[in-house]
Amino acid sequence: MKRKRLRKNKQKRPARNRQHRPNNHSTVTLRPTHKTAVTRRLTVLDRCKQIQINPSNAAEILLRERLIFSVEELIEATVICDINIPDSSGRQPLTQEEVVRSNIAFGCVPRLDEAECQRSLCYNLYYRTLDGTCNNLFRPLRGAAFRPYNRLLFPEYDNKLSEPVVSRLILSSQKTVQHREYNALLMQWGQYLIHEMAKTTLVPSANFKSNRCIRVSRSSAICGSGKQKPRQQLNENTNFIDGSPIYGSSIGDLHKFRDGKTGFLKTVFFNGFRLLPFDTRTCRNAASCSAIFVAGDSRINLFIGLSSYHIILTREHNRLVSGLQKLNPHWSGNRLFMEARKIVGAEVQAITYREFLPKILGNAFETTVSQYRGYDPDVDPTLVNEFSSAAFRFGHGMIQGGIDPILRGMMILPVKRPQRLTKSITENMFGNTDLGSINIQRGRDHGLPSYTRFRQFCGLSRANTFDDFSREIMNPQIRAKLKEVYGTPDKVDLFVGGLVEDPVQKGFVGPTFACIIGPQFQRTRDGDRFYYENPGIFTRAQLMEIRKSSFSRLLCDNGDNISKVPREAFRIGQITSCAEIPQIDLTKWRE
Repeated sequence: MKRKRLRKNKQKRPARNRQHRPNNHSTVTLRPTHKTAVTRRLTVLDRCKQIQINPSNAAEILLRERLIFSVEELIEATVICDINIPDSSGRQPLTQEEVVRSNIAFGCVPRLDEAECQRSLCYNLYYRTLDGTCNNLFRPLRGAAFRPYNRLLFPEYDNKLSEPVVSRLILSSQKTVQHREYNALLMQWGQYLIHEMAKTTLVPSANFKSNRCIRVSRSSAICGSGKQKPRQQLNENTNFIDGSPIYGSSIGDLHKFRDGKTGFLKTVFFNGFRLLPFDTRTCRNAASCSAIFVAGDSRINLFIGLSSYHIILTREHNRLVSGLQKLNPHWSGNRLFMEARKIVGAEVQAITYREFLPKILGNAFETTVSQYRGYDPDVDPTLVNEFSSAAFRFGHGMIQGGIDPILRGMMILPVKRPQRLTKSITENMFGNTDLGSINIQRGRDHGLPSYTRFRQFCGLSRANTFDDFSREIMNPQIRAKLKEVYGTPDKVDLFVGGLVEDPVQKGFVGPTFACIIGPQFQRTRDGDRFYYENPGIFTRAQLMEIRKSSFSRLLCDNGDNISKVPREAFRIGQITSCAEIPQIDLTKWRE
């Protein structure tokens, strides 16, 4: 009996909370009971609601009062996140495999229409979610992944035009007109950038009954569209510039890229180089490896230059994690991961708006993108279909043939002007069809109105004859070819007409594409609460460091053995020692 009483007494003895002894690197924290955790969470939530009203100093306040990470400490009690990241808005984006399965089973992809931002408000004030929800706290689905594209003009379907001859008669050229000032790195950044902002998978079950068909599968539609209302395509990526090709746009995919619970991204050591992990289904051992990389965006393997950008940015993330870990050894793996991801996204933004866009848009940059005046929650950053399916495909005209761009190095190779497509992509890349035809057919698949409709939309003159194009398309031979193929100006495809326009002053694209590209990047910036220049996203000291970002510095820090680069990475010019290129001081992130 005594033994039984002793056991009962032992069972009734209250469990003691474990207390971590303080040291130089950590603070005293107690494992909370469920009731304490809920009370604490409500208190923190009230404080964050106050900060939301005036967020200009949000970063300083959230860090000083530890409002973000108190939520992280209460994960076990409040059950607010998956895989140890408090990135939950109640939304469950599809994984890459689930998108493929949905296309195979239904020929479409479902749109996701639910998100709730208050449950992790403190986190959402300071960090992006992976799928882009809660960027706009009042309209949480704006700019999120798995949402339909917007449109500038109402779609026009079933125009019955589907001849591939357009591409080769008008766009294909053996001549390569090179730019004297900029190099091939500029082209490659553009390709990476569109993968940041847009992804539309294809229906895999296309049935080609004739060899005369253009073998182009249709883009996946949103389930239910195309019946009572026009067919709508779904953007599977976030609409923001946030590093999504590196991290993915679905929390369900993150385990493929993140190294366990650490802050690092997965890499492998292969033939003496630190690379991205290989797809084990195609690379079971080093002797039989087809080098299919695994990344946040499955298109990483399209071109070796694109793969190299993924590798550079993945290495940059891990370099930042290592530096932050040395400065803050008490930080959790989640904190290290999210801080590095936040910095990488800001670096990509800074390079895009300071180094890339002014060169692409030339004098049109100031009028179409204009000066940054801060975040505007009324601006919708969602991509327009005309941008992703036509205008920003101008970069395909900058791809060069052969292997010289890789062998001689994109740093010193002049970039090709985009007004024609090299024969390596109009006749060789895709067998019987070509990239130009694919772009033309993609525009028709998405119901894009004609080139002349967009000329009017952009304020250019109405074209009744092909000679009315003469101010924007000065070459009479091109106008004659357009007439031969299309017959009437109203039938010219947007991609074709926009691509062959003469470029705006000091730019790469003509006025019609500049009219679509510039305002889109303005909306992408102004409608992004996490744009790096927006007050409250970084501390003032951190923002000063982010402004030092450059693509030259990324190459210096993350190349295999790069010691000299152009001072402006996209410009052909004098090569400079990496020691002369400014770099971010991570001590501004020390706590």
